[in-house]
Amino acid sequence: MPPFLGLKVFSDVDLNSIIPLINWKMYFAAWDLRPSQYTEVHKNLESDSRALLKEIVDKKMLRVAAVVGFFEVQRIEDSLSVLNENKEIAKLHFLRQQMAAEGEPLLCMADFFNPREKDFIGLFAATTGLGVNEAEQKFMKNNDDYSAIMLGLLADRLAEALSEKLHRDILSGTGIRAAPGYPASPDHTEKATIWRLLEPEKNIGLKLTENYAMNPVASECGYFAAHPKSRYFKLGKIGEDQLADYALRKGMSVEELRKWIACVS
Repeated sequence: MPPFLGLKVFSDVDLNSIIPLINWKMYFAAWDLRPSQYTEVHKNLESDSRALLKEIVDKKMLRVAAVVGFFEVQRIEDSLSVLNENKEIAKLHFLRQQMAAEGEPLLCMADFFNPREKDFIGLFAATTGLGVNEAEQKFMKNNDDYSAIMLGLLADRLAEALSEKLHRDILSGTGIRAAPGYPASPDHTEKATIWRLLEPEKNIGLKLTENYAMNPVASECGYFAAHPKSRYFKLGKIGEDQLADYALRKGMSVEELRKWIACVS
């Protein structure tokens, strides 16, 4: 059983609680600095960034918020029927690997849910970008481009840190968190279903554009799969046969889906 069913809104998360979870290697990589090294340049950048983080907290430049939901699901092959009081309210669709190393299974996100009886899925949408545009504009107005760039990149890493905190606090880090548009589930259009179920714009002010981009940009959304054998994987190339089946499941045209799934061979 999940820790709760339905939605929980975290409208004002303490920034100090997620700063320790920042992935500094990824932050350095965003500056085109080798994350495997730690030179004087890395040291100075981290020092400047930590000073800016203190300013962000002290001046309350950013508002951090998230909405998390747990739903009952029934797996149907490579899709999940989302249920409320035994009535289907949505469907989540996934793609399956068609190439893998010898002896390895061809994985699909749906594999991490019970095919024989009802199971549960967690969905989340989280943002650390509320207020970032205004703060960036102030820095730019003062000709402080360096701080403006730092702020944007820090907000991105804070969004990842917030997702990690939610995973740790709600599921004790059990299982995985995956996201539409990422290697295991590369279809961005599935975000629309997450938005319909979680209502992030209404609950935390996080919007989804017609191109399936999140606004503010410093945001993440996705799935919690708590199965003890769940793991991250890369989908890789899929064939036209699976694309056609996937389009049928989703009720979309092959041509439309091809725009959003870059892994079709």
